[in-house]
Amino acid sequence: MNDNIVMEGSSLSKSPSTDSFLKKKEYITIDFEGDGNLGIFFKKNKKNQMEVTNIKKGTVANEFYQLHIGMTVNKINEYYFKDFEYDNFMKLIGIIWNKYHEITIEFCIPDICDNEIYKFLQSINCEMYYDIFEKLGASSKLDLIYIESDDLIDIENNDREKIMKTIKRVESDVFELDDI
Repeated sequence: MNDNIVMEGSSLSKSPSTDSFLKKKEYITIDFEGDGNLGIFFKKNKKNQMEVTNIKKGTVANEFYQLHIGMTVNKINEYYFKDFEYDNFMKLIGIIWNKYHEITIEFCIPDICDNEIYKFLQSINCEMYYDIFEKLGASSKLDLIYIESDDLIDIENNDREKIMKTIKRVESDVFELDDI
């Protein structure tokens, strides 16, 4: 497995004290190999990226702790996602996996601070539990309505209660209609 970190940016300032602003983009490359299903579910997200939405238990992908929901695909073997239509890229993954039972995928790791769930947890001082919500598949505030107290058994009682009370408030806000 190779870990690559790429820095992207440009000079935005007029003063020498704030020379440039860099946006950190982290990439991780995972070499998958094995029999059976690869086990990664994707969707085309709002930014026109190929995003990991689920990792099926008992599959090759489930064996890699580095793989997380929310990562986006940069390239498969030597093929870049940006050069393909989403459906054609999905077909390419299937062809490569079914023929060779091995594939190298370079993922872009999202900035956790931009994640809606992370921001929600941070607002109630519970961001240390983000990985639990990630494992449950929660990727937006709308997903919170599906979280139940039993899903959060690994969270301290006081924090679990605080999260559940806040989720109930978020749930009621989601369905609130504006007065016409």
